[in-house]
Amino acid sequence: MLYRGFSQAELEQEYSPRSMIGGDLTPYIASYSALSARARGSLTVQENLAYGAGPAQVLDYFPAAETGAPLHVFIHGGYWQALSQRESAMMAPALIEAGHAFATLNYTLAPDARIADMIDECRDALLWLASQAESLGFDPSRITLSGHSAGAQLASMVMAQSANALARAGLRVRDVILISGVYDLEPISLTSVNDPLQLTPVEVNDLSPIRHVPRPGPRYHVTVAERDTPEFIRQSRDYAEHLRKAGHSVSFDLKKGMQHFDIIMHPRTFTASKQSGTP
Repeated sequence: MLYRGFSQAELEQEYSPRSMIGGDLTPYIASYSALSARARGSLTVQENLAYGAGPAQVLDYFPAAETGAPLHVFIHGGYWQALSQRESAMMAPALIEAGHAFATLNYTLAPDARIADMIDECRDALLWLASQAESLGFDPSRITLSGHSAGAQLASMVMAQSANALARAGLRVRDVILISGVYDLEPISLTSVNDPLQLTPVEVNDLSPIRHVPRPGPRYHVTVAERDTPEFIRQSRDYAEHLRKAGHSVSFDLKKGMQHFDIIMHPRTFTASKQSGTP
């Protein structure tokens, strides 16, 4: 028994979201690409803005209709080894319509980067956005940060490690929306997902959001799909409770009828509730 009483085969299944959809991701990746391309074709966008020197250290920025708008920043998933900002703009039209500017971040994937490097890159992207707030035309005091799957882990760790640095740069993150995330890396380190990651025990401890408490301030919105695996749902509930016990404003939402891969295609997933709930 490796983790929480699971056999190796059971653990692999629990941490394979595709096991809930028959195993074929192709239609969802195609939808991400098509919807993101449609967003780029219908909206104003500044693409591949460099926030660092590395080739993957870029982001796409969709300005709001009005200057001084709040900014929504999204960190994509892909188990730290797939996808990019190119397939991660499908939520832009709904957010622009709601009066937000929108930025979708890219970062270096495994095995070319370790998860700690990815966290640093997401922090650097946010700091770069803070430095460009006036020229880009958004209000740095009204930021929503969201992340899906691995992106939720990255967003959580940015807030746990770098909230003070963001605040010093003038960036105020008011809402953090965490979607079908992974908050304990221990089971990841015991599955084949770890093959390109090569997590060490020290990294499991240092990079698992469930083992750290973020700085007070933002409202946290932890959401997960009803048709995610039981372990993904448990991890989301546990992290929401972790935040609640630490005194954070936190809501938990189980998205009915959704699964891991279609949850980010629903605009209401990115609407932050203003009320705290019980995990």
